[in-house]
Amino acid sequence: VPCVLARNVVAALHCCVMEKVQRRTKPAPQGDQGGEKPTKTPERWSPKNWVTFLGERAPPLVFLLLSAGPCLSGLSTVEGKVHLDKFLWSLVGELVLLLAVRVMDDVKDYEKDKIIHPERPLPRGLLSYDEVVHVIHGTLAGMVLYAILLGCWFNWAVGFMYGLQVFYVFLMYIEFGIGDWLEERPLLYGLTHQVSIYFGAMFICTLGGAPWNSWVGFLMGSVGFSGFFTYEICRKLDPTLPKLKGTYLVIYGKWPTFFFTLGTISVGAVSSYLIGLHWMLWPLQTLMIGVRLPRPGACKPQTGAHALLPRPIKFKKKKN
Repeated sequence: VPCVLARNVVAALHCCVMEKVQRRTKPAPQGDQGGEKPTKTPERWSPKNWVTFLGERAPPLVFLLLSAGPCLSGLSTVEGKVHLDKFLWSLVGELVLLLAVRVMDDVKDYEKDKIIHPERPLPRGLLSYDEVVHVIHGTLAGMVLYAILLGCWFNWAVGFMYGLQVFYVFLMYIEFGIGDWLEERPLLYGLTHQVSIYFGAMFICTLGGAPWNSWVGFLMGSVGFSGFFTYEICRKLDPTLPKLKGTYLVIYGKWPTFFFTLGTISVGAVSSYLIGLHWMLWPLQTLMIGVRLPRPGACKPQTGAHALLPRPIKFKKKKN
């Protein structure tokens, strides 16, 4: 009964904020939109299709590492060691949440992906839009129950922090009710979505025994924020991408993007120093910055790391 009630509450809230839930994924008529091929009608609830979807959009090993890393770091920083039971509780919670966020992103980008990335699973009709939305609602309800279970098994603070993280992820899913406004402001959009990392770090540290509002949890969140936000900016630096893609370089230009990245790296450098992990993070940051510096013949001047340099080096061919 609690599971059904939680799922219905999530579905009702989502329907009140987003009109997208009313959309249906239907095959496009032959000849419409310049003669495009009709969209494949997906099978009803095919586990095989879901395995394919997650395999393409959420590689298992990558997401397992993304979940396990923060859990191990947070628990070992707070307690000095890692208890297997706490690690597994945190790993399950964070892994499911990360996978849910990945699927939510595909739902939110559905309209853009139909234009920019029609080869992705959802636009090409591997799964129906409504089926994915229903699965998201069920997963959110399941995570709410997991938060209650955490609170009963450990203490109220652990359950509260995980529940707070789930609630913030739900707000991200509905884009805080101002999706169109945020869409025009990529930096603010990114900041509002990366804040969820702080809730995750504070949940893990609380599970390790720290107070729910501990300074160590905030610093761990800042280290994670630095890494993920820097990656978010730097993974899309091709200046030839369409404006619809919403990349920082295309929207804001070279200089602002350069300082955005410098700022996110600095957050990680300072936070890791305050928490005593700089000896591990600083060499990695230096290595990555050094690796990304342009070298003759390494990459085209207009893409990659060159896009972040205020004065990108241009390698001209000598005329015979």
